[in-house]
Amino acid sequence: MDHGLPPCLVVLWQVLAGISLVLFIVSFVFILLDKKLRDQEKMLWLLGTVLLPVFGPLLYLTLGRYGK
Repeated sequence: MDHGLPPCLVVLWQVLAGISLVLFIVSFVFILLDKKLRDQEKMLWLLGTVLLPVFGPLLYLTLGRYGK
């Protein structure tokens, strides 16, 4: 399949997508297992992670885990 992009950019895009997916899964699990968060807070973090699949996990992993 020809995307019209150089192969190095296609590989870079795939690597970034893979990293994003791993961050999404890790943050999703961390949110569910976090005992310090109330249920409403968990729902908000999960919603933010789903609606912002790149920035949501990064925000949770940098700010949310140590917010309390």
